[in-house]
This record gives sequence, structure tokens and C-alpha cells, in this order.
Amino acid sequence: MTQQVDVDGGVDEVEAYLRERGMTDGLPVVPPTPERVAAAVAASGLSADHVVSDVPPLNAPATVEKIAVNAVMAGCVPEAMPVLIAAIDAFCDPQMNAHGVQTTTNPVGPMLVVNGPIRHRLSFNFGAGCFGPGAHTNATVGRALRLALVNIGGAIPGEVDKAPLGWPGKATSLCVAENEEASPWPSYHTDMGFDADEDVVTVLAVNGMWPITDMHHEPDQVLHHVTNGLAISGPCGGHDAPNPFPTVLVMSPIIAEMVASLMPTKQELREYLFAEARVPLDFYPPYRRQPTRDVLEQLGVAIENDRVPIVPSPDYFVILVAGGAGGLQSAGLSCMLGMPTSRLIAAG
Repeated sequence: MTQQVDVDGGVDEVEAYLRERGMTDGLPVVPPTPERVAAAVAASGLSADHVVSDVPPLNAPATVEKIAVNAVMAGCVPEAMPVLIAAIDAFCDPQMNAHGVQTTTNPVGPMLVVNGPIRHRLSFNFGAGCFGPGAHTNATVGRALRLALVNIGGAIPGEVDKAPLGWPGKATSLCVAENEEASPWPSYHTDMGFDADEDVVTVLAVNGMWPITDMHHEPDQVLHHVTNGLAISGPCGGHDAPNPFPTVLVMSPIIAEMVASLMPTKQELREYLFAEARVPLDFYPPYRRQPTRDVLEQLGVAIENDRVPIVPSPDYFVILVAGGAGGLQSAGLSCMLGMPTSRLIAAG
């Protein structure tokens, strides 16, 4: 059972008690009273002592009750519990390399992508400003995951989490839903092998995000700009070869429609990006150029005109459509240490 503590006083005293013990993210939290925690557990459809996974690096068991405590502290509505449970299970999948993500000096942290009808039921923001403030579900689910990784997994910044700088997207974990209705392509969770009507959460290990703003209105120029926007700001400098982890391209619906007029399928777009989103070999310092050639040769990837791809193969590009219709916006996100993992979201 989760330990219960009586704190004399009111909300301020509870807040101080948790903050002094490093159990918050620096922002005020909702007191996890027994009644609130019980409501969250009930909404999960699971028993309080059910273990979802062991969370590295402490490998402490993430019981439903412990997850519920962090969900309450983050301000989640009880109905969001199945999403959070699925996200924690996905994060602890071996291919995510959760121990590395939790303890590395790299600023990497989890990003959640939600697909399926649950986006509407829980009012996830997948439209205008979806990466920004104002969406309760996005903000609280992402925050609850971060609190659980600290309070259950033990990733205390400066102690176990060794990232010297971190980054804002790691502070409460990015959480975004895909704008499936506005996408010219099938949704991302179908890329991962799920049915379109299934509720799915995917976790990606992301360490940075940069905007790609286009002022052009011709599809070929937009595609060119998006491609070079990925290459110029992409994570190429940290390795002797292409980054061995995915690069994410998020396009607003307007950009996606223009790109899709030239690239009718995502696979065509991935192959185009692999061929064209490249950097000159002399981007690398001299002592790293031959190792880069050697690794690319092992991968069977040709260096055309001394240009190096930013990922090992077309399949390493994650293509998402999100956001509103307010402008010609895209964004790139770099991944590190872990591969995308997806889980079905169970009915509560």
C-alpha cells in the first residue's frame, strides 16, 4: 500500500510538505487526499495494488495507486488515468531505454502522442497551440508522467537525473494529440500497427524542438523548406553517423495538405526526406569524417555529393499532423536514447 501521511494544516502546508521532500515539479500541486486518489484508482478499472511496470532507475513498482497519487497531484481528471497508465507502461518498455532516459546528461525526456477517439472524450488539444498552454488534459497528463518518473522512478534533477541543462519540454513532459481529422494521411498510430478506431498513446524520447516557419504558398517550395528545416536544425552533430534515433516532423494541417499534394503517402515523404534532408560531410570535424563514412557504408547508405542523411533510413522519420489553421507552421523534434513505443489505452 502507498504510505499515508497526516499533515497538520491546509493546502499550503501539504504543498510545503511535498515540496520540501522533492516530490513536486516546482509548481503548486493538488493535495492527494485519500478520496481523490480512490476516485482516480476507480477510474482506472484496475485494483490499487496492480503493478503497471517497474520504473527505472530505482525499478520501483508503479502500482495503480502510486500512479493515481501523481495524477491527482498533477491535476488530472480521474478519467485520464488509463492514458497515464498506458504511457507509463510504454515508457518502461525496453526499447525506450528508460534507465538511460532517466539518468543521462542529455536533456532528453518523454513526449506523449495520443491517437484515437479518446482525443475527443478527454478534450485533448490537437488544434491551435497544441504544444502550448491552455489545454488542461495535455498539461496535466504530461505533468503526471513527469511526477511519476521522479516520485516512483527516482529521477531527481541534479541527483539521479544528470542533465546539466534539461529543456522546457522535459519539465512536465510534452503531451500532444494528433489532428487526425485534418491529416491528408492515415494517423500515426496506424503507422505503428493499430486500427484507426483504437485509442493509443505513443511515447517518444525527445530532447529538443525547433520551429520551421514557411512564408511560401507553392507546394514545392514548402516541401523544400520543410526538408531543409529538418536538416539544418536536426541532431547531426552528436554522432559519427546519422542520429541512430528518430527525427519527428510535425506539420500543421495547411502545410500537410500542400506537402501531400506532392507526396501522397507518408512513405513517399519519408523516402524524400531521407534523400534530401542531409548535411554536408564537412559539417563534421575532420577527425570524424572517416568514421562517418565507415558507419554509413555498414548501413549500406550512399553518400551522394558528400551529403550525410540525418537518420539511418526513411523509417526513422516520424510524421505527425497537429495544430490549427493559423499559419504555415511546422516543427522538428530530435529524439535520443530510446525508440518510440506505443500502447493501447484500456477502457477505464
